[in-house]
Amino acid sequence: MKKEWFASIIVCISFLFCLCFKDEIVNVVMKKYIHYKTIDAPKANSYYMERDFELVKRTNDFHINNYQDILDIIYTILDNGSIEFTFYCDESYGQCVNDFDKVSQDQVLLSTINNMVSPYNSYKKVYFKRTSYGEITMKIDRLYSDEDVRLVNEKIDSFINSNINDSMSMRDKIKAFHDYLINNSIYDKERASIIENGGETGFSNSHKAIGPLVDGLSLCSGYSDAMKIFLDKLGIANYKISNSRHIWNLVYIDGSWLHLDLTWDDPITNDGENLLLYSFFLIDTDALLKLDSEGHTFNPDYYKELSH
Repeated sequence: MKKEWFASIIVCISFLFCLCFKDEIVNVVMKKYIHYKTIDAPKANSYYMERDFELVKRTNDFHINNYQDILDIIYTILDNGSIEFTFYCDESYGQCVNDFDKVSQDQVLLSTINNMVSPYNSYKKVYFKRTSYGEITMKIDRLYSDEDVRLVNEKIDSFINSNINDSMSMRDKIKAFHDYLINNSIYDKERASIIENGGETGFSNSHKAIGPLVDGLSLCSGYSDAMKIFLDKLGIANYKISNSRHIWNLVYIDGSWLHLDLTWDDPITNDGENLLLYSFFLIDTDALLKLDSEGHTFNPDYYKELSH
């Protein structure tokens, strides 16, 4: 009986000690097992691009030491095609938790980083779980299903095999796919109207590459995703550029970053006539803003390549 009573006292004392010195214990554990722990990079799938941009760069260090590390880690996890990954604040970075919370709540910034990875690895939704001591888990709900990827690859690979050859210039290759998408799809006015009015979007695929390639209906995101996947397959540096209402492509070609907007090259006409334009085909920023200074606004701090 005395032994049981003594054991109970020891348990109570241990509990009170842990309760009183919780933060100190957590700090010791974090120092020993987390802060100095080597974290292997998430295994990359076959769609990662391994490209660096001015906003974000790939990294192999998953301990956050500064604000830029937050952006680079999020980009690397997305680019590698991860579904879930855990990383940590370094103990020397006192502002880590506050800075991370700002980034994780900035939907425009997260969307911009999402624009820089393969559409196949992009998120429909992204979730973050953070502990008070700086352990962060990122979970990704991908936009494209395996069946979506299969169908889109089938269409684009077939197009490349039938229409692209080594004698063509890069501009001609891009023009060929630009024309193919516009000639074989139309802008999804009905779904665009539903979205603008805050309604449910239904089961349309027009916001993904499968829309213009398979269904013949597309929103701006469908056009830009299809073009990005095509450019990725050709090994051309590119990413998507967006604002709250529109998205299009940026392409690095002939030593410059140029704009490419298939949506505006496939205009809606009053009489229903299908037009194929080249007004927004590989143009510089000055030309873009002269044509449309409202619909193509963007944050220059996020798309720094365009400032050169």
